[in-house]
Amino acid sequence: MKNAAINVLIFILSLAICAACVYLCCLYNTQYVFIPFYIACAAIFLFFASLFHELGHILFGALAKIKVKIVRLKPFSSSCVEITPKTDKNLKRRMICTSLGGLFVNFVFIALGIVALVVPEVPVYLSLVLPASFYLFALNAAPLNFISGKTDGLVICELLSNSDNAKVMLAVLTVQARVLSGTPIEQTDKELLFGVPQIQEDDPAFISLTELRYEYFKALGEEEQAEKYRARFEELKKEYM
Repeated sequence: MKNAAINVLIFILSLAICAACVYLCCLYNTQYVFIPFYIACAAIFLFFASLFHELGHILFGALAKIKVKIVRLKPFSSSCVEITPKTDKNLKRRMICTSLGGLFVNFVFIALGIVALVVPEVPVYLSLVLPASFYLFALNAAPLNFISGKTDGLVICELLSNSDNAKVMLAVLTVQARVLSGTPIEQTDKELLFGVPQIQEDDPAFISLTELRYEYFKALGEEEQAEKYRARFEELKKEYM
């Protein structure tokens, strides 16, 4: 309920910004037929703002040696991406950098929209990028947890506060990075898989951890334990993914 209320509030603020942009544009352009075209383009740009947000994650992820793959775009809530670490070193800082990427790109478009409104040399119609960019920036900066996933703000807050969720996420990423670099999963430090805090079962990190535990016991040949975690993983996938 709280998340929905914040989402609605941010959406209303974005509409107010759009109205202000239209008004300011009219001061420069008295052809009022321009107004519906401007509003339509501002609404369409929401999709592109969401796409550019995810591309920001991809760019910053590449710089931080974190591969980011877009799984699903959702302009009105948290989009879904797949994270693959290329190294197990300094993962906390690398994840913060990757999470900031989308917010940074949205902020750049916000700045562009403001410049278009106040600098006469810049075409005023470019301000149409402002409402959608503000919406995506505010929505993703707020520390919220939607059904579709966590916002960037929540991920960053958890990492900075070293929360239990962040500890599990970093442990999972560490194991994944080492396996991808060639370390057999059965040689994984058991503490990374079983010495982490207990977190809620709907957290993506917990689901990934359950899958890794299954793969660990399967590689060891402990079929009974492997089957237990395989069944649990399938149950979590069906329920939350």
